[in-house]
Amino acid sequence: MSEAISPRSALSRVARAEGPTELPPLSDPYLRGPRPPQKKPLSTLALTSILAPFVGGPLGSVAAIVFGWAARREITGVGTERRGYVLATLGMGLGICLTVAWGAAIAFGVWTMERRNEARLHPIANVVTVGETATPPEGSVETTEPTSPPSKAVPVFQKETMVRKEGTVTIVDVGVSVSSLSQELAKERAAAAAAGETLVVMTTKNECVSCRSLSSSLGDPLMQTALAHVRLVRVDIDAFDEDLTGLKMPHDHVPGFFLLAPDLYPRDAIDGGEWDEDVPANMAPVLGAFVRGKYETRRQSFEPIQNGGIKL
Repeated sequence: MSEAISPRSALSRVARAEGPTELPPLSDPYLRGPRPPQKKPLSTLALTSILAPFVGGPLGSVAAIVFGWAARREITGVGTERRGYVLATLGMGLGICLTVAWGAAIAFGVWTMERRNEARLHPIANVVTVGETATPPEGSVETTEPTSPPSKAVPVFQKETMVRKEGTVTIVDVGVSVSSLSQELAKERAAAAAAGETLVVMTTKNECVSCRSLSSSLGDPLMQTALAHVRLVRVDIDAFDEDLTGLKMPHDHVPGFFLLAPDLYPRDAIDGGEWDEDVPANMAPVLGAFVRGKYETRRQSFEPIQNGGIKL
């Protein structure tokens, strides 16, 4: 006889056979996710340092350096409460670079302006010397109107002293910016002694044809041999008229050549009248003998002056 099974027992057996039943999750109205991290405020000085170079020009570039440095100190001082250290560093670096660039641009502009002013004060291209006439342009019609006599050319003086080598000869052109001709000659005499050279002072002038002929002949082998190891100091008589007079250097005839005594007064002198045509074959023998103190047969004699200087 079979055992009777109750409905409750049957449900228990079915539940055990199917396994444990999972309950659906319950929603909790008080459960919240983690809050997002709060973003640190950006330093105002750091932002200003990166913007200043673009809006302030040269002053903005300098301000960027100051603001960047101040922002870095501010951020370092407050710890983690501010951000923008890298931005401040970039702004400071940008300010330094642009400050250097602005300085170079301003210096170049000033240099260009000075060159333009110098060219305006010393025009060379349109100067007409005495005895020369301007050639009319091709195709123009000559007129018979009387012309005014040509005016004397304005002399153009060299501002700075220039030193250059022409083979074995050192050439020094004294500029008008020197404070004293005697001091400049003393300086050149010291330089000549240090280099084992013989100091010779040459007086010259802008419109002196013989001076230009001699200068253009310095590269000739004859002139190189005659003036070997000579420091030729060229002095413009128009620019240094009073200084030459004070040093007892006669400059009525150019070119003139002077050997100096220890007191900077000339102990010997000749001028371009000692030769005929201004060619190396005529000039080299005279100058070579004069520089070495062996020029005896002269066209013009001289007398030493007791208180310094010579008299031609």
